[in-house]
Amino acid sequence: MSEQILSPKMLGYWTEETLQEVPDDSGIYCVFRAAMDPETDEMDVQELLYVGEHRSARYGLKHDEHRDRWHAFPQPDEEIWYAVGLSGHANRERLAAAMINAHKPRFNADSEYLERFPFDATTVHIYGKKHKLQSIFNVERHD
Repeated sequence: MSEQILSPKMLGYWTEETLQEVPDDSGIYCVFRAAMDPETDEMDVQELLYVGEHRSARYGLKHDEHRDRWHAFPQPDEEIWYAVGLSGHANRERLAAAMINAHKPRFNADSEYLERFPFDATTVHIYGKKHKLQSIFNVERHD
């Protein structure tokens, strides 16, 4: 391995009703809590809840073992929204690990990547739908 720069374009946002429109491609997926923004009076992402990865982002979102926990979390006027960052098989786990390590989402509490990053130094530059995500960050190897 070696130092690497990963630049996923975050696509989305999708709701449970539009989940079928999520790309059926390899990548990471982010789960957000969305609520009414008091300044704009529109629904917007408020908090990153979870990061996962799968060879099919849509399948991963539909079948992730944490789904019940995500959907039990929001308050009555809140929703769960999804975003996807496409990534080939070779970098998908590394990207998800970097996202989890840097953002520490509440429903990734059981992830080995919260405190551990078993890959060489990685810089992530996120673009696209990136509300509540760090745009550029570095994660150093620590086993």
